[in-house]
Amino acid sequence: MSAPRGELGRFLRRLPLSVLAAAAIWVVVRPVYEPALCRSAEIAARMVEFPKVAKIQRDDGHALIGRTDLRADSAWLKLSLTQIHFNAVPFLALLFAFPGARPKGTFRRVLVAVGVLLLSHVLALVANVKVFYAADLGSWSQSHYSDTARALYGALRYFFDIPVTFTLPLLLWVGVFRERVLALAGMAVGDAAPRPSGRKERRPAAPA
Repeated sequence: MSAPRGELGRFLRRLPLSVLAAAAIWVVVRPVYEPALCRSAEIAARMVEFPKVAKIQRDDGHALIGRTDLRADSAWLKLSLTQIHFNAVPFLALLFAFPGARPKGTFRRVLVAVGVLLLSHVLALVANVKVFYAADLGSWSQSHYSDTARALYGALRYFFDIPVTFTLPLLLWVGVFRERVLALAGMAVGDAAPRPSGRKERRPAAPA
């Protein structure tokens, strides 16, 4: 038990500095990441619509969402991009906080986890595009989308805003360091005592 407890102690001691490092990286990277995120989400939104009119552009930490086939004075949705991608901070902090050497294959799992996280950001932005179309354009939305469609898109946005945003970093971290996380939780495989074989031990016969 001492080894898992020792690693848990090191993990907890490293966590505050890991949060600071993750936040610093997030601040530095976001001016480059946000335009790429908006462009990627625009492409993804246009892939699932006809005509292809989705417009997403970055504006000082926000995404401006609109349609190119509507009048210039039509409504635009202004959405904070922070709420889309801030979960990168806890994800990176959890990655950085694990002490010691990384087992073989960890780098590949980290790349996959980062890819899943970035994809979730794109899909979350696309979900907001769909809700904007279905509910925020007044009479145009009423004439082009049913109440059922509005409810479905609203549920989709809620799914990305709450469950995905707050649980995905933890799930990805567990996926990257599964064995070590289980060990920290006291559920490491292989610690159980050996089971008896079920065979009866034969005693030598007593001398006559």
